[in-house]
Amino acid sequence: MTNPTRWWCLGLLGVYDTFVRPWMLDWGSTTTERAMALPGDDIADDTMTHHTRAITIEVPPHIVWPWLVQIGDRRGGFYSHDWLERHIGVHYIEDRHSATRIHPELQDLQVGDRIATGSIGNISIDAPVTVLEPNHALVIDTWAFVLQPTKQGHTRLLVREREPSWIRRIAPRRSGLLRAISGLIDYTVGEPLHFVMLRKMMLGIKSRAENPTTQPD
Repeated sequence: MTNPTRWWCLGLLGVYDTFVRPWMLDWGSTTTERAMALPGDDIADDTMTHHTRAITIEVPPHIVWPWLVQIGDRRGGFYSHDWLERHIGVHYIEDRHSATRIHPELQDLQVGDRIATGSIGNISIDAPVTVLEPNHALVIDTWAFVLQPTKQGHTRLLVREREPSWIRRIAPRRSGLLRAISGLIDYTVGEPLHFVMLRKMMLGIKSRAENPTTQPD
């Protein structure tokens, strides 16, 4: 690599790490929202970092809540890019796409129930519901969905996740080289891809909740 090319690469990396990556990891949230305590914070290890994304939904929390409750693989889906989710093994109650209506049979969710967050072949990857506060908070393991009412009668949907890494977490802790490579893949591919999917999910929840024809009775 020539010197000019090297400097261009370092410059682009600096811009990505200083501006683009922080924007992705905390998309839409305010400084106050990123700092506030949310349901599920006490479950996570103190050493874990967290990132909070947020969006305003122009309906009250009780309209948004049923869409959160039915989230999951082999349930209502994730309201994201269905075509991509199908390629990684996600199945839906509505055949080939995320739910477009409220399903009463998926609304009876309890703490301790397990929600599938993905699949590998026929093997479901699931996590327990650790917090369930109707019309306010759903926490799946440490993945928190929190509904905050606004003065305008709308809702701020906050989504807080622990640790931006995904691939690195499944690498053996004693394998320094493998974890380093996995971390690099997370940094360059995993995090941007996850951001694209999660942003689409939040927009998908927003569009469904705001649509008068899909609101619960």
